[in-house]
Amino acid sequence: MDIAIVGAGISGLSAGIELTRLGHSVEIYESSDGPGGRVRTDSVDGKLLDRGFQILLTAYPEAQRVLDYEALDLRSFQPGALVRHAGDFHRVTDPIREPKQLLTTVRAPIGSLTDKVRTLKFRREVCRGEVEQLWTNSPLTAQQRFEKLGFSSQMIDRFLRPLFAGITLDPELSGSASVVDFVFRMLSLGSAAVPARGMGQISLQLANQLPDGTVNVNHTVEQVRGTELIVNGETVKADAVLVAADISTANKLCPEVHDVGWKSTTSVWFAAESAPLLDPVLVLNGGSTDPINSLAVMSRVSPFYGTDGEATIVISSPVVRPGLVEDMQEQLVDWYGKKTKLWNVLRVDEIHKAQPKSSSGQRSGFVRLSDGIWICGDHTLDSSINGALRSGRLAAQAIAAESTSAKA
Repeated sequence: MDIAIVGAGISGLSAGIELTRLGHSVEIYESSDGPGGRVRTDSVDGKLLDRGFQILLTAYPEAQRVLDYEALDLRSFQPGALVRHAGDFHRVTDPIREPKQLLTTVRAPIGSLTDKVRTLKFRREVCRGEVEQLWTNSPLTAQQRFEKLGFSSQMIDRFLRPLFAGITLDPELSGSASVVDFVFRMLSLGSAAVPARGMGQISLQLANQLPDGTVNVNHTVEQVRGTELIVNGETVKADAVLVAADISTANKLCPEVHDVGWKSTTSVWFAAESAPLLDPVLVLNGGSTDPINSLAVMSRVSPFYGTDGEATIVISSPVVRPGLVEDMQEQLVDWYGKKTKLWNVLRVDEIHKAQPKSSSGQRSGFVRLSDGIWICGDHTLDSSINGALRSGRLAAQAIAAESTSAKA
């Protein structure tokens, strides 16, 4: 069967790999100049800049299934975070993975001792059983989940809120408690990491698993009419069409698909003569997620992000607003002194479509429309690399199964 896939993002590539494995012919049409969608890396002045601050949680089941971690040469952040609070930085980590940091974590004024014991209990709870059991469509929000677990407002505001504001772009903690449980399990069982040469290596590795010529870049799908596509003004016919584009593009091509909206983020990339910290650790703002939510010296995580003599730093906020960069720079002076005024802004990424908002529907992983059209993407599961990979695989298997059934 010939399948046309719209979009060479993570979902589209995953679907293409699975359909090819199952013996089908695949053509992927991508409107931009390369594969990866939101997961790409650029070189600016010899430095690697991901398109926004991104990480791979190595415990993602789907990533473990399809990615070659050794070939990606993953470089990990240290567990936990360095939290800015009351004019100083405090180390908070997982004492099970870093027992030498136990006393430092206990003494940190980031929640009470009881909060830290509850964190270990939370860790134990989410790591039990099968991972899919965490997706129970809990009616609780993330905030309600933390409150039900007994965490103090100080622990929530100084650590949990900025942590999840960075990962799930949810500073209000208004999203599903299931997302919190899943992410906390992933953080507990694996590392937060990046490929040595940037997050875009994930997309390139996926694309390289496909037969040569499968991914057609600079090919814009202008219309979907059943199993016919209009691509760059030309008609393309297929046996089935899988729209693996982002939710807004899917809505444009297939109005039956509801655009759930987007969460935004701003990431500002800096070059500095010296790094403000030596360790590959994520820095969180324990006071407010605005203007700075998190800071990472990416050249400490992987030297390939920087150049000789200069550090590459990314600062992120889960908002896009005027004056944000200037406010970040003022806060940097408070954190690290006037030397930060010499940091050079490499790029400002204002990403209005960073993650699709969570849908209240079932986590099907794909949607079948009429006339041989299928929909997949992280918006059908959860807004993560894992969700995107899994959605593509599940959609591919469903398409293949329907083809087999039709032949029977």
